[in-house]
Amino acid sequence: MKAANAASFVLEVAFVCSVILWAIDVPGLSPLVATLAAGIPALVVTALFLSAQSKWRLLWPLRGLVAHILYLAGAIVLIALDYLTLGWIFVLLVLLSAGLNWRLRRGFAAQDADLAARRATARERRRARKSGGGGRRAAR
Repeated sequence: MKAANAASFVLEVAFVCSVILWAIDVPGLSPLVATLAAGIPALVVTALFLSAQSKWRLLWPLRGLVAHILYLAGAIVLIALDYLTLGWIFVLLVLLSAGLNWRLRRGFAAQDADLAARRATARERRRARKSGGGGRRAAR
């Protein structure tokens, strides 16, 4: 699991960097503007929905599928922008990560089942609090 999480982190960083390089090259933005306009939204999306430690992460298998599609798109962008070495290394890391995810799929599914159960329990507690009659008790 740790190797898959480490590979995922490296791929998340590479994806954000590829988005920034795209924003610098294609629309012709300055590096600062490209980072603000494209890099920060990409960072927020990966941090919220794809990161292994995120509270709002997508559950297995959707997380792995969406993440690897985004990572592969980032690698294709790098190759299209003539960063061939970086792009092909990115492709190899995506394939390695996909293989690790496939190998560890039972562990990820069990982790996400626990997370889904905790989310459901928290949701039920919130509902019970809301329908609990106002929250204040009468003084005795």
